[in-house]
Amino acid sequence: MPRFVAAGVLALIGLTTSRPCFGQTSANQSRDRRPEAAEREIDLLKRLVKDQDRRIAELERIVRSIQSATAVSSEKPTAHELAKTIIKPAIQWQNPFAWAQIRVGQSRAQVEEILGKPTSVESVIDFQTLLYTGDVSGSGTVSGMVKLTDDRVSEIKPPSF
Repeated sequence: MPRFVAAGVLALIGLTTSRPCFGQTSANQSRDRRPEAAEREIDLLKRLVKDQDRRIAELERIVRSIQSATAVSSEKPTAHELAKTIIKPAIQWQNPFAWAQIRVGQSRAQVEEILGKPTSVESVIDFQTLLYTGDVSGSGTVSGMVKLTDDRVSEIKPPSF
């Protein structure tokens, strides 16, 4: 019997000092990083949902204000009035409704009232090109162009949102 006990003790010592087997890992092996990656992705998704909730709430507030304004007056607001209500001054040109209001023959002042100041301007003799370029959420970097001849719109290329 003492031989069996000694053999058992030696077997236990051998198991504890041998390389891991059958799915066991040792301390120096790299651990699975997938749970941390999943947690980071979940945190990112939570932030995105929170941002979308904020944007939806803002849009709902705007819709309510438009509805209450139209309920007070019997006249329907023009597209330009609606666009002014919806469009934030800093990023007016990033709204497709604003681009829909640009027409050939309008002045530069009228264009800038609707789209805001261009991000850059190119001038050649009698021509000016108003460029609107920047990052738009969900579309990446987009650009649009309004060409003026003698201070009047002669060509329009809206961004592809």
